[in-house]
Amino acid sequence: MAVVTSVETQATAVGVRVLEAGGNAVDAAVAVAFALAVTHPSAGNIGGGGFMLLRLADVVEAIDFRENAPASLTQGAWDEIVEKRAQTPKAVGVPGTVAGLHLAHQRHGRLPWATLLEGSIELAKQGAVVGARQALTFGWAKERLRRNAAAKRSFFPSDSAPGAGTRLLQPNLAAALERIRDHGPAGFYEGPTADDLIESLGPHGLLSKTDLIEYRASLRTPLLLDYHGARVVTMPPPSGGGLALLAMLAMLDRAQVQTTPSGGAARYHLYAETSRRAQVERQLMVAPPAAGMAAPDAEQRKRWTNPDTWLGAHPIDKAHKTPSSALDSRYGQIMAEPEHTTHFSVVDAEGGTVSCTVTLSASFGAGIVTEKTGIVLNNAVGSFAKVGENVPRPSVRTLSSMAPTLVFLGERDVLVLGSPGGDTIPSTIASLVVALVDDKKTLADAVGAPRIFQGFAPDEISTERSHPLPAGIQSELERLGHRVRPTRRSIGDANIAAYFAGTAGGVHDRREGGEARALEPRK
Repeated sequence: MAVVTSVETQATAVGVRVLEAGGNAVDAAVAVAFALAVTHPSAGNIGGGGFMLLRLADVVEAIDFRENAPASLTQGAWDEIVEKRAQTPKAVGVPGTVAGLHLAHQRHGRLPWATLLEGSIELAKQGAVVGARQALTFGWAKERLRRNAAAKRSFFPSDSAPGAGTRLLQPNLAAALERIRDHGPAGFYEGPTADDLIESLGPHGLLSKTDLIEYRASLRTPLLLDYHGARVVTMPPPSGGGLALLAMLAMLDRAQVQTTPSGGAARYHLYAETSRRAQVERQLMVAPPAAGMAAPDAEQRKRWTNPDTWLGAHPIDKAHKTPSSALDSRYGQIMAEPEHTTHFSVVDAEGGTVSCTVTLSASFGAGIVTEKTGIVLNNAVGSFAKVGENVPRPSVRTLSSMAPTLVFLGERDVLVLGSPGGDTIPSTIASLVVALVDDKKTLADAVGAPRIFQGFAPDEISTERSHPLPAGIQSELERLGHRVRPTRRSIGDANIAAYFAGTAGGVHDRREGGEARALEPRK
């Protein structure tokens, strides 16, 4: 049995068809990613970037296709990006998705490259049916997107936001996908598509044709931590989410999280306190790598998995919260991070697995669609920070919280984890690891449990309006000194899969919809 799970049913179906045609997990993941660019354009993309973590046979590999900052980026330009809330051509980074998916296919794909583009091209030409979640994202972004002429033509042909059930034709995007099908990355980073991308940014864009031609996806050495009999493997920088996840798990282990009741205030208190500390590390202590830069050294990796990095000087008080301002004096200068990514998981019948998260940074990125090719462009350059190590620099990958993760349970069994949600991603995945490894919950029960998020700033626990905490638990957290606020509609969207004893299974997170679909073995 094999399984694909994603936020969008048509994209899931495309991945299943690739598996049915004899493709492996990487083939299916590539096809799903391209399909999401058509069916879930608020985050799925070819104009943004992402991370892929895979296991095929005995190979475990991390592929980084995060966007690069343009070579012409200056501090003054970045200040303008911040002033305009990253809704400007200057905020567009060099897209990495096409290069990353192609690298994954070159190294591990089984089916021809062109075959993997067929599903997305068909959806763009014949019209993808807008789902309930996608209709919401169009509605939320309507006023912003209508200010861009190409976005208005692509997504609002009748002037109103497309509702659920609408069939949305995207012929210009189909043409761009056909060039990628026929010419690989050169069909995107060179020629008519590249020309259109640069021209669509106008005179205020920072990207150049040289930026596009010189972009390369990178192989990275994954981070790992042994946790309660499981081996957790995740993305290294430019993922800040991976190191924050491992830092949380190391601190949760020290605090003996497994002895606290699942769903109880003591458990949520530990989640909040470890997340608070891990977020300081992620936001202030980690620099994104430049192109070709060496992987984090052994000392850096040890720092992220050593609980004493933060608990040595700032131990967790089980009877009271630690104020964020006590952890670092730069507390007041922290900027909010966009949350609009999307995650999908694939397991093939041979146990090959892919965990992949992609993003445009903000929902619909910079709110710019290319004139002739219908490509939604990212605003990843806005992901740099005012303070700390992740400050703006030209030609550098921007740091991200995305953290596709694999959790190995013995020789072959594996959990495929990940989530969207910006800075909430590490705590979402950490809570899934605890629920699945320590509490032995089912996939569905782990995904369906209420989630909280405690960042470095603001100093409050954010809860979900869709999955509220019981009143008694909230009162107990407030008694411990926490400020608890239902500031988010939902937290994350954990479309996860697993491979146990030769059988694949998966669940989709009902927070954003979508589908987990299994492929039965051939008889």
